[in-house]
Amino acid sequence: MYLDIMYLVDASNAFNSLNRKVALANMSSLCPPFFQYLQNTYAEPSRLYLSGGNGQFIHSSEGTTQGDNCAMAFYAISTVPIIRSLAKENVDPVTENFKQAWFADDASAAGKLLGILKWWNKLVDVGP
Repeated sequence: MYLDIMYLVDASNAFNSLNRKVALANMSSLCPPFFQYLQNTYAEPSRLYLSGGNGQFIHSSEGTTQGDNCAMAFYAISTVPIIRSLAKENVDPVTENFKQAWFADDASAAGKLLGILKWWNKLVDVGP
């Protein structure tokens, strides 16, 4: 008998931690029509102006921009390679069978304990 479980994961500070260069490279192959907009928006570091800083700013070169209507789609599509890589861990239908579901930076997997353990270890290794 094999134990069935469900595991829920919420990536910490995921939208701010997104590696823009990797995400843009993923977008260029996964969604070329959307890539041009994102390239124009995220290729160069953003200027974050400091309150009371008399025009002083710092550069932001990681993550999505808060308030950007495209941030959710950018994050979601750029994580597709990770999700596909995790699906490949689903090898043995008897001992390791699992299903995964993602929404933004929340992931879940349900199925056999051994499969979920392999899924989790891979997520820790390559995940966001």
